[in-house]
Amino acid sequence: MSSDDKRRSRESSTADAYTFFATLYFIQSIGDPGSGLIAQPIRSLLRHWGESPASLAGLMALLAIPWSIKPVFGLLSDFVPLFGSRRRNYLLLANGMAVVSLLLLALAPLSPEHRWLLFALLLPTSVGIALGDVIVDALMVEKGQPLGLTGRFQSIQWAAANAALLLTGVLGGYIAQTKLQSLAFATCAALWTVAFAVSWRFARKDREEHLNVASFSETGAALLGVVRDPLFLGICVLLTLWSFNPVWGSVLYLHMTEGLGFSEQSFGNVTSAFFAGSLFGSIGYGIYCRSVRLSALLHLSILAAIVSNAVYWQLSSLTSAYAVSVIAGAAYMTGTLIQLDLTARIIPARAAATVFATVMALTNLAASASEALGGWLFETERQVYDQNTAFSLAVLVSVVAAMSCWLVVPVLRRAAPQWWERRA
Repeated sequence: MSSDDKRRSRESSTADAYTFFATLYFIQSIGDPGSGLIAQPIRSLLRHWGESPASLAGLMALLAIPWSIKPVFGLLSDFVPLFGSRRRNYLLLANGMAVVSLLLLALAPLSPEHRWLLFALLLPTSVGIALGDVIVDALMVEKGQPLGLTGRFQSIQWAAANAALLLTGVLGGYIAQTKLQSLAFATCAALWTVAFAVSWRFARKDREEHLNVASFSETGAALLGVVRDPLFLGICVLLTLWSFNPVWGSVLYLHMTEGLGFSEQSFGNVTSAFFAGSLFGSIGYGIYCRSVRLSALLHLSILAAIVSNAVYWQLSSLTSAYAVSVIAGAAYMTGTLIQLDLTARIIPARAAATVFATVMALTNLAASASEALGGWLFETERQVYDQNTAFSLAVLVSVVAAMSCWLVVPVLRRAAPQWWERRA
């Protein structure tokens, strides 16, 4: 094969990877019960069934549990090949679970006495999506590290995700307003069928591998090496603090719809504005991610976290909500991509599913715990003070958590002094 043929082959392979990552993240973002097309309709349904802020936030936190146990899925994928494949067959299983559970949700009765059925079918949906996310992230590390494209791949992934969420904000508001939850479940089931087909095609060349002592030992050694790495441990602490935002999720939804009187459609539109900002942040990071010193990126990520929370102190009307959401979205996505890219650059590809899933589980656990805490804090404080004061206190806790990330920077500087070198 000539050098030109090899170059064209690499370019074609990279283009296929871009398409695969963009498609899977787009569909995953639409189908996720916690933040996708059905997230606002589910919250709206439960609110009209009489659920309190604390119980609503608690239920959404329970649905996020599969995202907090992602290391278990990573261990399975890294150590136990499924019918000769460490990636492909797990991805097909995950997409199939999402299709079946969402289809059953579309056919299930939606009434207050069927709360248990709603949760029973939403949970396997979350499991399938979380498992699929683990596999996609592992493929991103395996294919991105040799090419130095982890940042670019993640930029494309999250640009696709934010484009999807930009749509789901408006559509989710319309569905919640018109009570078309069953149609939304059916639409998501159809999209996950597409994801199944795309995964079947892209991962068909997955290297066949079976469980044996050599394979087990190689993966185990890679995993032990990274868990003893002070740099990796420091990043885990940093990401946990960075993801602790009690003001986000149910608190923000309740404050906008009850405190400020936004309609479900208006809230959906404001949510879309947030993801429009996130889309700008994603595209921007893909442009500059390889040309900025790593230490500068690290400080930028913490500043972005502070801004993405503090800007909500300016939330007072529907007009301000659009501006606040765009700024918060751009800042949040900038910080997210920086920290995930730093993680993807240092972890071993052999144990990528487990390690990256562990990192993401920490962030999801912190987000779920902060949402539950935020719901409790908001409900408690608005009984003592008023709605606006309770919301401002939730914002304050989020800002303090973001600022505390700077306490971890000295640890990272000792563990990775090369990040502070101009040529790093």
